[in-house]
Amino acid sequence: MRIGLALLLFAVIGLASAEAVYKCVGKGGAVNYQSHPCPATHQVAKSWDATPEPPPSDAELWRRYHQRKKADADSRYFSQLAGTARRGGSASVVYKNTPHQRSACEVARETRESFLLNSNTDVSHDVRRRLNDAVFDACE
Repeated sequence: MRIGLALLLFAVIGLASAEAVYKCVGKGGAVNYQSHPCPATHQVAKSWDATPEPPPSDAELWRRYHQRKKADADSRYFSQLAGTARRGGSASVVYKNTPHQRSACEVARETRESFLLNSNTDVSHDVRRRLNDAVFDACE
């Protein structure tokens, strides 16, 4: 019962956006937290400033967003340098300016690697087998 009453009081306090919070102790040791001064029948055990912080400005939100994006990019870069980068996600495509015609074997291998890089690590055994069989058939 007391816990429920305390939770209800905290919810009311949260909605009131109080400038100060008062801890009032009544007869029998009943404790109340409220945003207005304690009544004469209660004793003020403690009071403190509870001015809510203003929400962040648009400039601050953008600063946080760009900071997070830069930290993510730095993390990916350093993971790649250390050789611990995660596989998956979007893979970059490298176009080669070579005059020779690519063999069917090369195309099959690149197709398999591209598929495995762009898919999750949860590629089933059957799908891997089909990809490997296609490479085997092309390279015979």
